[in-house]
Amino acid sequence: MSNNNQEKILAEIVTAAGRYILEGGAVPKFLGDKKQAQIISNATLASRRLYEALCDKNVSLEAVTIMIEEKKSAALQFEKCFGRLWRF
Repeated sequence: MSNNNQEKILAEIVTAAGRYILEGGAVPKFLGDKKQAQIISNATLASRRLYEALCDKNVSLEAVTIMIEEKKSAALQFEKCFGRLWRF
């Protein structure tokens, strides 16, 4: 796959993930390599959980701290797999 195609696909993935993280709705389905799809899904879901927690005035600091660590771990896996920072 050319670099240009890969960049376009990653941009589409980030757009779908961002829409889900900020707006909710149906969880996006990521197709392709099973490992890569799982890494993208993990990063998206961890980011969404953190976003929801930060919007919840009743969430504890301890819960937010745990979610930050989960999101950080998922973002690192994304970066290792794709060589790009997880924007969320």
